[in-house]
Amino acid sequence: MGHPPATATAGPTCGPATYGPRGLARRQAILTAARRLFVEKGFEKTTLSDIIAVAGGSRATLYEHFGDKEGLFRAIMEEDNAMILSGLAPAQADERVTPEAGLTAFALHLVKALLNEETTATVRILIAEGDRVPDITEAFFRIGPENAIARLADYLQRLSDSGDLSIDDPAAAAQAFLGMVTGNLLVRRLILPQSAPAIPDLDRYVRQAVRLFLNGACAKMSKAA
Repeated sequence: MGHPPATATAGPTCGPATYGPRGLARRQAILTAARRLFVEKGFEKTTLSDIIAVAGGSRATLYEHFGDKEGLFRAIMEEDNAMILSGLAPAQADERVTPEAGLTAFALHLVKALLNEETTATVRILIAEGDRVPDITEAFFRIGPENAIARLADYLQRLSDSGDLSIDDPAAAAQAFLGMVTGNLLVRRLILPQSAPAIPDLDRYVRQAVRLFLNGACAKMSKAA
């Protein structure tokens, strides 16, 4: 699965909107090369010279766009996160979308993105090298899970304000929902890379999780005689 350019980068970089088509193409070439080399060689063992040798361009261009190697990895995480959160945008933009339809579409997009080889490769790098690059690991949680929880919480708050749902703590509800639809799938994908579920199974799993989240698991009260 391809990734759109990230919407933001860390360090002394400028926003992508300040670059022309050639600058954006060069930026994406550097990101693509870095992503591949981080997976093949590991974050610590990959040098800026390695990345430039694959992507072309100059060290000055890399510094201009990303600042340093850590900035590159943050940009990769931002790119992944922007792609994942794009699945929530249609429901956020259209109030006619029902909570079930909006959450199902987002959850399906989310799990497919997380099961993507590039995304899971990034997570594996963090697991393998997180203790050596704690700043990057902390950035991952800010850019990824914490940002996703905040965005989903905003959506759930809107649904609660409109009366479509009743949620006392949207942030806690968002965290619970994300855990329901991703936990087992992501762990299995990381441990057994070849065991990704078939799309029909994935669709069924997500729809069941959404219904459970929306309806709860309380037994229905029987009507009094």
